[in-house]
Amino acid sequence: MAMNKLLGIGLFGFAGLFILRMARAQNVSENALFTLVNPRIHLVNLGGISFKTEISVNNPTRDSLNLTKPVVSIWVNGKVLGQSVAENKQIQINPLSVSKVDTIELVLPWTALSKVVGSIITQVPALINAFKNKKLNQALSSLNLPLEMSFSTYVNGIFFQSQPEKLQG
Repeated sequence: MAMNKLLGIGLFGFAGLFILRMARAQNVSENALFTLVNPRIHLVNLGGISFKTEISVNNPTRDSLNLTKPVVSIWVNGKVLGQSVAENKQIQINPLSVSKVDTIELVLPWTALSKVVGSIITQVPALINAFKNKKLNQALSSLNLPLEMSFSTYVNGIFFQSQPEKLQG
C-alpha cells in the first residue's frame, strides 16, 4: 500500500512539472514577436521566380526560445502556390534578444503560377526583362496577382503560423 502512495505522489509531481513546463513554453511562444524581414523577389528566370526573406524573432522573456527553421509559403487568393524546403534545423533564441533566422529561399516555378494565371507563359519574357532592368514592380503589377508570404514553425514544441503578408514587387 505504501508503494502505491509513493507511486501516486511521484506521478502527481511529474504531472505538475509537465504542466508548469508547458505553461512556460506557451508563455514564451505567445510573447515572442515574429516578423518577415525584407521579403523580396531574388531572381526571375525561365525556371520561375525565386523569393528570399529573413525572419526576425523578438524574445522579450527571460526564457530561451527553441524553434525549428521556418517554412515559408507563397499564397495567391488564399491558396498556397509553393513552400520552401522544410528542414529539421533547431534554432535557439536567447532571452531578452532580437535575432534573425537564416535567409530562407523558395522557388516558385512558372507551372505553379499558371494554375492561377492562364496566360503566364506569354508574360515570362517580359518578367525576366523587367527583372534585369530593375522594373519588377511594373511587371508584377501587370500580372495582377495578390502575392502573399507567410511562414510556419514550431516554437518550444508549439506550432506557430504567421498571417500572410502582401508582397511588394
